[in-house]
Amino acid sequence: MSAVWTAYRLVAPALGAAAPAARLFAPAAERALWAERLGRGAAGPVDAWIHAASLGEALAVGPLVRALTEVSPRARVHLTANTTTGRARLGELGHPYSLAPLDAPQTVGRFLRTLKPRRLFLLETELWPHWLLQARASAVPVAVISARITARSLKRYARLGAAFRSLIAGLDGVLGQSDADAERWRALGARPERTAVVGNLKEDALAGPAPDRAEARRTLGLDPKRPLLVLGSLRPGEAWLLGRAWTSLPEALRARWQVVAVPRHARAALALRAEAAAAGVRSADASGGADGAWRWDERMGVLAGYYAAADVAVVGGSLAPFGGHNPLEPAACGAPVLVGPHHATQGDAVAALVAAGGARVVADAAALTDALAGWLGDEVERTRARGGASRRAVERLGAWGLWP
Repeated sequence: MSAVWTAYRLVAPALGAAAPAARLFAPAAERALWAERLGRGAAGPVDAWIHAASLGEALAVGPLVRALTEVSPRARVHLTANTTTGRARLGELGHPYSLAPLDAPQTVGRFLRTLKPRRLFLLETELWPHWLLQARASAVPVAVISARITARSLKRYARLGAAFRSLIAGLDGVLGQSDADAERWRALGARPERTAVVGNLKEDALAGPAPDRAEARRTLGLDPKRPLLVLGSLRPGEAWLLGRAWTSLPEALRARWQVVAVPRHARAALALRAEAAAAGVRSADASGGADGAWRWDERMGVLAGYYAAADVAVVGGSLAPFGGHNPLEPAACGAPVLVGPHHATQGDAVAALVAAGGARVVADAAALTDALAGWLGDEVERTRARGGASRRAVERLGAWGLWP
């Protein structure tokens, strides 16, 4: 038996016993909700417990719930997330919701006893061992929907050994985002006859372009006459790279554009602003300043609105090694997209967009500067990239069996 698995099984009950006292060490936003972490407050029975890790995955829950309730209008579901931002987004869907229980036998057991779910649907890669163990003990079927797994994660999970592999083999369904994901899930132990490719649920939640970009910019408090560059979902280390590329552009070009930077996590906003300042970028309190300053907005849920008004977008999490964030969100809004080299979790979407001419992958800082100069300085090229890029991308995804 794997030493890692044995250690996890031994430590988790101790963590569960200490969980009530751990509230003192929880983030401030979670302390008032700590009873939910302990598995309390849910009411059952429900037809499905649906779990999404955080805000990004929570976006996919809406289309899934709508599809489920179209088939079964009276179905009762309970929604959970691991983060308070994800929990808040789930709360907008009109169904019972809470923070997910900690992965310990006491908390998960309590949650299942009170919720009494008839099935559990996990989104993407939420493989919590005690959730799976308790679900198996309670005869609750489990399916992973919009399932994805990177090569690195596959190696990490493989270290848990045969016992964990048996849990994966016991899954009642794995509906992958891509053929590569499905292959990795099978390598992890998923049964081939219960593994299929259905695509990425997040794409069902994509917004479309604003009917009038100028008016959309005005609504956002931006200059309606100047094109907009959106730096979306920035992660640590990326603001400095983008800042260096931005300040390398001709001053006259920078003056024609306005820039909005949106951190992936609000807690990183101050550090990211400092990175940009170190690269020579000024911050604007309101609109993206005509002097090349960036407007920062770390509020939850604002990025889709900026993408709808964007003329060019850079998708973060890809310039530094974080795996990348969804490039189809800005592409569906008609914005040409720049993506860094670290986009393993979004490989199929990036490939489809590049093939369609709606995205470019920049390998290093010099390529980033050149790409920005090209799309920001050449309206004809930018328009060519925007025109039909999302439609062509969706067609390519459909040909690959990834859409819808």
